Amino acid sequence: MTLTEWCNTPTAVANAQALQQNTTYIDMMNVMREEMPLVRIPLAFGASATDYAYAHGMQKGFEYALKVWKAMGQTAPEMPQEPEATFSPINNI
Repeated sequence: MTLTEWCNTPTAVANAQALQQNTTYIDMMNVMREEMPLVRIPLAFGASATDYAYAHGMQKGFEYALKVWKAMGQTAPEMPQEPEATFSPINNI
């Protein structure tokens, strides 16, 4: 099941909304936000570009997962959008 399919299922959204109001769930999500990769394990000074790229990917993946989890309680969630490559001349310098 995709997120779109989930959000088009009223009972699924209603159940997710009920869960998201639970204080234990709220506390669990706060812990998840505190465990984000760049919060938990900061990059060392002088790290390579590859290390930064890897850490950025880990961070963005974690953030995306949290957004999907939150969106499951919404009927019309704001979906994260991928950046569009335009290959405009200003970018090709």
